[in-house]
Amino acid sequence: MEESLQQPTDTSLQVLMDMGFSREESEEALVKNGFSVELAAAYLLNLSEELGGEEWEDVDEGYKMVFVVNSDLKMSIGKTAAQVAHGCLGLYREIELGSHQESRDDLVTWLDEGQKKIVLSGKNTDALIKLCNKAKDFGIPSHLVKDAGHTEVAAGSTTVLALFGSEENVNKVTGSLRLLK
Repeated sequence: MEESLQQPTDTSLQVLMDMGFSREESEEALVKNGFSVELAAAYLLNLSEELGGEEWEDVDEGYKMVFVVNSDLKMSIGKTAAQVAHGCLGLYREIELGSHQESRDDLVTWLDEGQKKIVLSGKNTDALIKLCNKAKDFGIPSHLVKDAGHTEVAAGSTTVLALFGSEENVNKVTGSLRLLK
């Protein structure tokens, strides 16, 4: 079958639409990214990211999902995007189905408010683990991404920390970090 004749599957579309993206956005992202849900999610997350500059300032209201990238690994842009997508989907699944179900109502509010997402730079694996532990202390849902090791980094490398919660609480953990450039 020619690539131009392929269509996104209903399952792939539903995953992206459950993240708050429209059907049209989801279809376009899947087509542009070889029908990979993770790459399409990273593409859409990148499009929705409107912050810039060295430092960021936030109003403490609503909810957000924050991704802290392990900068020590020096991953390519594509690898970083895929790892952030892993973090987003992993955390989303944990809230919906797993160990953070108490945050489901907050997730619905976040979806209704436009799904604010921030990508920040973390120093190294130890820094991500410390941030993850701090998030747990505050009761903030988190998900650490460990790479399978098929491409750029060693198997088991901690690549991204994903966090979700009220902006006020998440800022207690990540407020001093800089945007990823």
